[in-house]
This record gives sequence, C-alpha cells and structure tokens, in this order.
Amino acid sequence: MQTTITQLTIYPVKSLGYINVNEAICLPTGLQYDREWVVVDDKMRFVTQRQIPQMANIKLSLTATHLQFDYLDHTPLLIELAPKPDDAPTCEVQVWKDLCLGVNEGKAASDWLTTILGRNNNEQLHLVRFAQARRRTVREKYSDNEAGHLMFADACPFLIVNEASLAALNEALQAQALTPVPIDRFRGNIQITDAPAWEEYACKQMQVVQEANSKTTTLVLRADAPCHRCPMTGIDQQTGLTPEKGEPFGTLMRLPIPENKTGAYFGMHATFEAIVELDKTSQQKMYFDGNQQPPKQVLLKVGEKLEFSY
Repeated sequence: MQTTITQLTIYPVKSLGYINVNEAICLPTGLQYDREWVVVDDKMRFVTQRQIPQMANIKLSLTATHLQFDYLDHTPLLIELAPKPDDAPTCEVQVWKDLCLGVNEGKAASDWLTTILGRNNNEQLHLVRFAQARRRTVREKYSDNEAGHLMFADACPFLIVNEASLAALNEALQAQALTPVPIDRFRGNIQITDAPAWEEYACKQMQVVQEANSKTTTLVLRADAPCHRCPMTGIDQQTGLTPEKGEPFGTLMRLPIPENKTGAYFGMHATFEAIVELDKTSQQKMYFDGNQQPPKQVLLKVGEKLEFSY
C-alpha cells in the first residue's frame, strides 16, 4: 500500500516545542536533530511534560548555526548546532531505564530553563545534548532490530502517525460529546495520508523509494510496535494546558485497536533497517545498515510516498 507523507516533524529537545519541516535528513537515530537534547534535573534524570506541562510553551526553531529557544518576551536562548568536540566533558543521563551519555550545555541554558519553568522538585534544570560516543540501542520490548538505535526518544527513533486514524479517534470522541484533538497531541515524526484508519498497525516494513538519473535509493524502516500512550496526550501542545482531563487517553483505552492488545495506543514505532542503493546501469546493489560511520543518510521530503509492506 502506498501512503503519502504530509508532514515531517522534529522535536530537538525532548518534551519542548516542535518544528514542522518540509524535508529532513533521515539517520539511523531518526530525523536529524530529533530528541538530540533533553532537559534533566540535578540528578541527571530526564524531565518531560509529565512533570512540567508548561514545557510545551517553549517554542523552538532552527537557524543555519543554532537551535533557538523562545518563550514570550524572554531573550531567546541560542544553542550551537555544531557537534561537540570529541574531548568535551560528558555526563550520564537517565531516560527511563537507560543510562545515556550526554554533554551539558552549560549554566546559561540551565538558568534560562529554570527561570521559565521553575525548579523540578526543588532542583535546577539543565540542558544536555546526546553524545554519540555511546550508542543507545532500542530495547527488545519494542524491537528485535539489532540495527535499531536512538537518542533521547522514549522507545524508537521514528513514530508514524496516520491522519485517518486521527479522524477515527476524533469520531469516537465526538460521539461522547468530547472535543476532537489535533495530531500534534501524539508528537509523531512522519505524518501520512492515503491509508485506512489503523492500517499502520498491520504493516511490517515501510519504504521510501527515490529515483535519480542512474541510481535508485530505498530507505527501509521496520514497523516495530504500536505506540503505547500515556495521559500526556491530554496536554494541549500550544498552551501546556489540559482542556479535558483524561482525554483522549480514556477513549484510546476503550477502543478495540490494535487487536489483542489492552491499553491506549496511537501511532506506529519504527526503526531504521537499511538504505539500499541500486546502480541502474550495472544493477549492482549497495546495502547500508545503521552501523556505518559516518552513517548513510537520505533526505526525506513531504509529498514522497511511504509504502507499507505486510
């Protein structure tokens, strides 16, 4: 089945605002800059909207050289995009049960975040960038893909969300006299159309095929598992408020999808499987998994076809 990519979204800092883009470099760890930074407390434990819903109010944008943080009339915070030097001091950061390696962005970033968001459990907030020196592997409960790795995302490097599934959810909400929700509640990376509701749960693999004059390049993603949701889906991503407590989480809990699963689900987790290049002249194929350094990459664009395989 061919679906169409209608939106690409990156979340440079876990649980802060998002950036919609028309194209994005696709890496084994996800879309470029996605969840490359995380907010932590003094104990280096990750902090999200689950603890501080107002994190959604900090808006992010990319310049040619910096990640820019904006909040109301505060002076913007600018963080350099250039990679950290190999000898930069590192720290261990806890994200769920994983210990990740990171680089602290310093006092100015810490003071800016703490001034706006306040202290978390009376602890200062800090901004940490993922350090590539230690690979974070996707846990087996989400994927058996040995090539699957990620930065500071919860579970997998990619999350695919289907517009038809959102329409089905909103129909269920409206049947209860509840307010429909926008798709940004689910913080997906790749938004698609042209697929029936919940079809994403049936596929096993997703491919984007790009044709050039003498070469065909295929991005292969493994469709791993439906995304298990939490009550954070109730937070309005524009205001940081919760308009209808317990929703849409409660409605997702009651929907009989995906089959043979209990709980609230929306969206499909995916991991990087390969980039395959075919030379049209020689018919020679080159296969790149997620282990090459530097990693092989493709430029993903809105409007491209994402093909489901079963």
